[in-house]
Parts: sequence; structure tokens; C-alpha cells
Amino acid sequence: MGTRNLVSIADLSNDDIEEIFEYADSCDKLRSDKVGSCKIMATLFYEPSTRTRLSFESAMQRLGGTVISCSDMQSSSAAKGESVADTAKVVSSYADVLVVRHYWDGAVQAMAEHADVQVINAGDGGHEHPTQTLCDLYTLRKEKGALKGLNVVICGDLKNGRTIHSLVYALARFGANVVTLAANGMELPQYVLERLEREYQYTLAPVAGDDLSAVVTESDALYLTPKQPHQLALFTQVDSTIQTRLTSMVSGLRYDAFYMTRKQKERIKNGAAGGSYPSIGSKFLTEQRFKDTVVMHPLPRIDELSSEVDKDRRGVYFKQAAYGVPIRMALLHFLFEKQRQHQFIKSGKGAAIFESPHKTGPHCPNSKCIAVNEPGSTRLRYEILAGGPAAALVLRCLYCDHRFKAHLVGQTTSKKYCAYDIALAETVKQWLKKSELAIFDSIKQAEELGYEPYKSGPQRAIMDDREIQSAVRQMSEQILKDCEDPDRLLVLGIRTNGSLIGQRITAQMEQLQKRKFEVGEVEIYGTGDDLRRIFPDEPELGPVSLRDRSIILVDDVIHTGRTVRTALNIIFRSGRPRSVRLAVLIDRGHREIPIKPNYVGKHIPSAEHERVRVHLGEVEPDEKDKVVIYSITSPSES
Repeated sequence: MGTRNLVSIADLSNDDIEEIFEYADSCDKLRSDKVGSCKIMATLFYEPSTRTRLSFESAMQRLGGTVISCSDMQSSSAAKGESVADTAKVVSSYADVLVVRHYWDGAVQAMAEHADVQVINAGDGGHEHPTQTLCDLYTLRKEKGALKGLNVVICGDLKNGRTIHSLVYALARFGANVVTLAANGMELPQYVLERLEREYQYTLAPVAGDDLSAVVTESDALYLTPKQPHQLALFTQVDSTIQTRLTSMVSGLRYDAFYMTRKQKERIKNGAAGGSYPSIGSKFLTEQRFKDTVVMHPLPRIDELSSEVDKDRRGVYFKQAAYGVPIRMALLHFLFEKQRQHQFIKSGKGAAIFESPHKTGPHCPNSKCIAVNEPGSTRLRYEILAGGPAAALVLRCLYCDHRFKAHLVGQTTSKKYCAYDIALAETVKQWLKKSELAIFDSIKQAEELGYEPYKSGPQRAIMDDREIQSAVRQMSEQILKDCEDPDRLLVLGIRTNGSLIGQRITAQMEQLQKRKFEVGEVEIYGTGDDLRRIFPDEPELGPVSLRDRSIILVDDVIHTGRTVRTALNIIFRSGRPRSVRLAVLIDRGHREIPIKPNYVGKHIPSAEHERVRVHLGEVEPDEKDKVVIYSITSPSES
């Protein structure tokens, strides 16, 4: 950990990047000075590569160094089952720097933790590709003179494209504005958007993509900017005044660059995804408003970028690829110069880092994370994020960046556990400070480790199964009464209880109307699809469409409003609905965010120290449906 590595674009400050650009501008001097003499670079590529591997190897040789290469790790001991940890330990004794590409998210971070030399990320799964971002930023600066204030449109597969994730973080840091045009179902992941908001104060504004129809049809645009915050996500009804203001934000934008990406078929389930895909062709070349817009692409391209653009001065993607050599020469020189500086995992200023005292959990839910696929090479380490939806305790995996909700916490000294609640925030903070905090994936896991439950306060039932059934029927009837176009109605439940109540509402409406309604769910902590259909009759339909839909968002209990706000952000960045109305079984008050539900099963006044919990038979088969209210007892009082 005393070696400076490049795993994420966050490992370089803006000043670092500017220094690398200065070196790149004088790469001929670096070459003549042979600044890499006596240095050996090892390239370890677990995935195919043309530009990244060859440009790194060319860069090292031009610096006067030498290269040893595993261009196909299936021809190495990895094919025999050797771990990335062991590979890192062995190969770092042969070379001075490792350049690694891997198919698992966070694998390069794991290698950096076990290597004795510097490690550079050449792309890890769908996570990040920081050196490609350096090439992208350098290209933009060469073509446009500066990065601050640029308007960059990013098109295509934004969910699985690792180049995109690193690029939007860097553009945010340099003060550029970003307009995303994602293929349907391939929008920026929620964890990327939340990091943009948390670390760079970027907000999102969904606007119609009509102004970009020369490039993409039937698509909405998401505008990311630190300068013009808005409150659309605080309202469940799409207000025409707000929409007009948001549309005007982009109607007069100067488009400095279009950044096209291919569909990342190797990272998409079943190898493909349906629906149309953004493309740039001959029509773009004739549009007057794009006359000064450069076209970029990390390559390889498939059919999203026409060869007609190749001969146009605006097509700079081959120049962008050529910059890979001077940029990587500059990067290698920069890292050699900074070799004695320590570079630790970047988790934000004052980050609270939790490392599990037990090997059994908690586990990152991202199935593509190195920590899941090769636990022997990793440690259970997470950043604790404050202020999550519903004031939840949210953990961020330090390997893949994915977030998930912690349900159960315990104290290692007392060997007791309890469900996490915001009332326990200070207690948990003290446990973390004293290295006494344990977090569990399940009650079974906690009790197998010898933990016993803390006592909770007394609880009383406030709704039984018949009252819940009656409330669902009443909300269903009101929704149908307000519905102007049943064909455009879509019910989206917030997973888990909100999703189950949403399914019940849908079933009730179908019984009343004698017709089918589409129902889906929103996963606010998930690492896969944030929006998905439930029980699709035709799986080949592809992702659920939100465009011009009347959406009923369903949850079990509304308290602070943070959960609903997160769900609304997911909805609005996935499409532009006609309206979104909120239905909740219980409204218990104490709102932090100005969100008012349209349909409520029951209003239950409650004190701050009280909690309302909905028990549903689908989740707890041994219990009848009921709603209970109880007081929170702190572990110290218990």
C-alpha cells in the first residue's frame, strides 16, 4: 500500500492530470531522455485488447524500458486456477509496473493490494477504465482548448461501459456539462449518479431528446450539471412549468462533443439486449447545429458509428486512439516520478471505512465483483455512506463501488445484534470507532457466529390482514377513477414490500377492470437492473418503457421521503413519464423531503422514536398480514 497505483480516475487529482498532459505535450523529450531505462513493465490481460495493450507496450519501449507480456491469460497459470493475488505477488517480482485488464469489477484493486510494485488499471469489468479517460480528456483539450464548460453528449451503453463511468467522473471534476443519451435499459447506473451528486454536487435533469433527433430517435436525455440544480425529483407529478424550464436548459446548448460507445454485449445477460441503439450517420454531418461538434469513440466500433464520419474533420476517434501512446508515456513517467508517494484507496474526505471482523459477511451483492468471485484475494472492506434512502446504513464496496443496504448490526464485545435503525446511528458510529462493529447479511449468519438479539421495545398491531386488504382495494379503486388512459398505466413497486403491495394493487385493478395492467419494480439498492418487469408474458419485450407513461409508484411506508426520492431519480433517468403518482399503505409523517403521496391506505401519527413495520405473508409465510408500531430501544438501554 506504499506504492502509488492507478486503479480509478479518482486516484489522480486534477493537478495530477494536468501534469500528465504537460508530459504528453513533450513526449518527444521523454523519449529522447529514455526516462524509463532499466524499467520493466508486465502487461496482464485477462480480456482481449488492441489499443490499450499495444499503446502501453509502445509507450514503455519509447521510454527506453522493456515489456514482458501475457496477452492471453488463458495461456498462463490463470487457466490452472491461480488467483489474482498469487499472480500479483509472483509477477511483481519480475517487473517494476503491472498493467492489468480483468473481466471482474475491482480485480485490479485486489491485485494492487498484493503487488509490491505499481499497478495500472487497463479496464476492470464494467467498473472503470481510467487510462482511456486520460486519452479522452486529452483529446477534448486538444480539440476544444479547455475542459471547463464543455458540453459533452455521451451516447449508447452507459450501464456496462467502463470507459463511460471513469469519463463522467472526470468531466464532473473539470466542470464540464454532460448530456447522456442511453439506449433503452442501458442508462447510467444509480450508484454512478449518486456518486456524481455526493462527490461533485452534480444534479440530473430529464429532458426530451428531440433536439438531438438527428442522432437518436425515441430517446430521452439526462442533463448533468453542477450549476443549475432543480427539484423535479421532489415531486411525484411532472409539472409542465418545471418541464418547460428543464427543456429550455438544453434547447440552446452548444454541443462540443459526441462520445459514442458500442453495445457491451460481453457484459449483457444472454449476450444481447433488444431495442434500438443510438447511432451517428450521414444525417449528423449535414446538421448545422453540429458543425463544430467533434465525434469521439473509444473503439472498437460495430455499427453505431458510420464510416462516413471517418473523412470528416469532426471525426477525431482515430486521433483519440493515437493519443494513447503519448498519454501512456506521460502516465508511466508520472508514476515513476511519484514512486515514493503513497497512494491509498480513495474513499472521499473523512470516509468511514468498515472492515468486517468475520470472514462470513457482509458480502457485496454485485455478482461480477472480485470480492464475490475470488474472496481469498480480497478483504471485506466497505465505505459507510450516511444519509441513504430511508436513513438506511449503506455500504459501498471498495472494490467495485456498488452500494447495498445493511440490515443487521452487532457489537463484537457483547456478541449481541439488532436491526439497524437511524436511532442507532451514534451507537454504530462508536462501535465503528472502537473496532467493535459487525454487520450481517442475515439473522442466521449472526446467530451462527454466536450473536444473540438485543431486546426491542413493545409493539402493538395497528392494522390486521382484513384492514390491509380493504386499504389495497380502496387505493386500487381510486387509482382507476383517476386514470385517464388505462393503456398507458404502469405500476412500479419499490422492492421488497412496495413491490408486493404494487402487485396486489395491480391484481385488484385487473379484477375490477377485467383486463391486464403492466407491473414492475424499482430496486433502489440493487446492482443489476434498477427497473424490471414482474411476471412478463413476453420476456423478449426487453426493458420496461417509461416514456409518456402514467406511473403509480408504490411503497409500504413513507417516512422521511428519501426512499421515494431515490426511486424517482431512477425513474426519471430511465425515461420521461407523463406523470408519476405515489401510493403508500402507511403514511407515518415526519417528512424531510416535500413529497406528498396521492393515495394512502392509512395515516398513522407516530413519534420520532417509534417505527412502523409492515409484515406481509409473501415475505413471512408463517405470519398473517399486519402492520405493527413499536419503539426503538438503544442497545445501551437494552
